[in-house]
Amino acid sequence: LTSNQRRKGAILNTSRNASLEDLSRELNRAAENFPTPGRPFVTVSYAQSIVGSIASRRRRPLPISGPAAMRMTHGLRALHDGILVGIETVLADDPRLSVRLVEGAHPQPVVLDTHLRTPLEARLLKGRNGRPWLVGAADNPQDKVKAMTAAGADVLPCRREENNGRLDLTQTLRLLHKRGIRRLMVEGGARVITSFIRAQLVDLFIITIAPKLVGGLQVMTAPPNGSEAPMALTEIHYDRLEDDLVLWARPDWRVP
Repeated sequence: LTSNQRRKGAILNTSRNASLEDLSRELNRAAENFPTPGRPFVTVSYAQSIVGSIASRRRRPLPISGPAAMRMTHGLRALHDGILVGIETVLADDPRLSVRLVEGAHPQPVVLDTHLRTPLEARLLKGRNGRPWLVGAADNPQDKVKAMTAAGADVLPCRREENNGRLDLTQTLRLLHKRGIRRLMVEGGARVITSFIRAQLVDLFIITIAPKLVGGLQVMTAPPNGSEAPMALTEIHYDRLEDDLVLWARPDWRVP
């Protein structure tokens, strides 16, 4: 590892739990040996209730995980070059996407925003951690692009998929890689997580499972394999963090 990567890998080492230190080392190892050129190593990380809810039915944020898990999440952010969410998360949560609960570098904020709907008063545009990147459709009107640029964002034009009009995630990752993003953390929301899984563009899952029953928005909005067949995980590790259970695993894309 380089000195910078060793520094990043040490961010989670304040934990008293050795297996969470292993998580930091595993991320470093997996990213260093990443076999896919031209795109970042993608970590999908989120917190859910026992029944898989990540937000209320109205897509409002819920306090699901505990304080220790939140600190772990901020440590994970600091281990990545970029952090990505969808526009629905920005509209619902107005997040800062920064590192606040631990010491570490802020990742580059990235928003999948097809129609450039990010509010001009969003905290992302007012933050002091650099300009957020908005990945928008290549056919957005130039006056809207100029307005977002003037408000404090860099707009990255991206083509859409022909079958559904959504942003092409493969090209999105190429754009981010060209801009220096080698490790990307995807935090949500549900549609974004589902899209990355269905495109088989996830390299590591880090899932916090809280002992709560919440009848809210499910993390998966569609079957992961385009059918009812479940998607398997491999290299599975579990750890308890206060009352929460943390799972990290690699995806197994082989259809059963």
